[in-house]
Amino acid sequence: MNELPDWMIEDDIYVPPKDGGAFIVKTLQTIAEIMTRIQVQHGHEKRFALPATVKFVALIGLLIILSLSHEPLPLLIFAAFIHAYLCTWSARDIWLILKTALFAAVVAFVLLLPAIIFSPAGLIRCLVIVIKVFFGVEMVNIFNHTTQWNHITSALRKLHIPAVFVFTLDITLKYIVLLGELIDGLLTALLLRSVGKNDGKYNTVGGVMGVTFLRSAEMNQQMYEAMRCRGFTDDY
Repeated sequence: MNELPDWMIEDDIYVPPKDGGAFIVKTLQTIAEIMTRIQVQHGHEKRFALPATVKFVALIGLLIILSLSHEPLPLLIFAAFIHAYLCTWSARDIWLILKTALFAAVVAFVLLLPAIIFSPAGLIRCLVIVIKVFFGVEMVNIFNHTTQWNHITSALRKLHIPAVFVFTLDITLKYIVLLGELIDGLLTALLLRSVGKNDGKYNTVGGVMGVTFLRSAEMNQQMYEAMRCRGFTDDY
């Protein structure tokens, strides 16, 4: 009986060169996080919570009061009320609310930094603006976290917001989810097929975006034809 040749019994050890795949992984994580926020719209909305219309009107009123207030007392009241309510939430949800608000406050501070440098006398006024931005974004985040998207669009319609605006907002959110799922699938397939070093990362990402654009154009045409077949009359 002939023995097998050496090349058939040797272990084939292939170690692919390392490549920076962090871009794909980070993109996947970002898309998954955004899609989770849009699709899972439960948050802290209770069964017997206030109607979305009432919460929306209250939010607009509080934002107007916050923007018009010039005394520190209203700001302290806002701080006490908002953070006392947030204390009933979980630590993870509190961080989601505060993270965006802190980022907006930092951006506002950076934009006002030249005014603070060249006019130190207006430091207090600029800090008040930064605090107002923080509280305003915080309230919007709480409203967004406690109200489902379909309830928000329903509230806008009840408040006699033009149907075209409500329709555009609702369809945009739905297609963000659909296109997000498409990009997620394409990037997952790319990640599973990427072995070793890929020197054409930008060409690959460009191909993914091109496929997404063509698919979005196709979905747009399909929706237009479906609306025509159903006799859509701009009443949403």
